Amino acid sequence: MLAAAVVAGAYWGYLPGWPGIGGVARSAEVAAASRTASAELDRRLAETAGTLPGAPRRLGDATLDRCLRERREFASDPALPVFCQRQTALYLAFDGNVQDVARQWCEKLNAAHWQGSAAPFPPGAGYRAERYDYIDSATDDYLVITMISDQESLPLLKNEQYFEGATQFRREQRPLGDMSAAESALSSGHRVAEISLIRTYFSEGPRPRPPY
Repeated sequence: MLAAAVVAGAYWGYLPGWPGIGGVARSAEVAAASRTASAELDRRLAETAGTLPGAPRRLGDATLDRCLRERREFASDPALPVFCQRQTALYLAFDGNVQDVARQWCEKLNAAHWQGSAAPFPPGAGYRAERYDYIDSATDDYLVITMISDQESLPLLKNEQYFEGATQFRREQRPLGDMSAAESALSSGHRVAEISLIRTYFSEGPRPRPPY
C-alpha cells in the first residue's frame, strides 16, 4: 500500500535508455492524452475542493505527469507495458480537529460518488498526519487526501504515488512552489491538506486500476 511504501521507500530510476519508455512518453499519442487529462483533472479537482465543508483556504497547487514501467520478474522476461499517470494536487489550510474534519469531508465526498477510507501510516512512523484514499468507480479516478498537523510532517506533501521497483520517465513535474505558505499556516495553528487527484490516462496494456 501507499502508506507503507512512503515509509519504507522504493528504488526509482530515471532510465532514458530503458527500451521504449522514453519514446512512449514523448509520443504524440501520450501528449494528446495528457492534455485532455490535465484539463479534466484541473476542473474536477477544483470542483471537488470547492465543495468541502469548512471553507478551506487554498495555499497552492502541484502537478506530476509521468510514464512508468513496472519491474520484470526476471531479466530475461520481455519488457512490461508502459502506462502514464497525471497527478494534480491542491494544498489547503483548514481549522479544527483533523479527524473531525476528515469525517465531514468524507461525508461530502461519499455524496459525490467517491468511496474511500482511512489509509493509516504504520505505527511508529512519527507523523502527526492522516491519509485517506477515495476511488470513483465510474472513472477510476483516485483521490488521496493527506492532512498534516505539524512542520515535521511536511515531507508527506509530495503529490507522488510510489510503485516499488518501477522505472519512470517524468514528463512534467511542478511541486508546491511556496512551501512557506504551508509552514506559515501550521505555525499559525491551522492544519494543511494535500488533495491529490490521480488518473492513468494512457496504457500500452491493461490499465492499472486504483488503489495503487
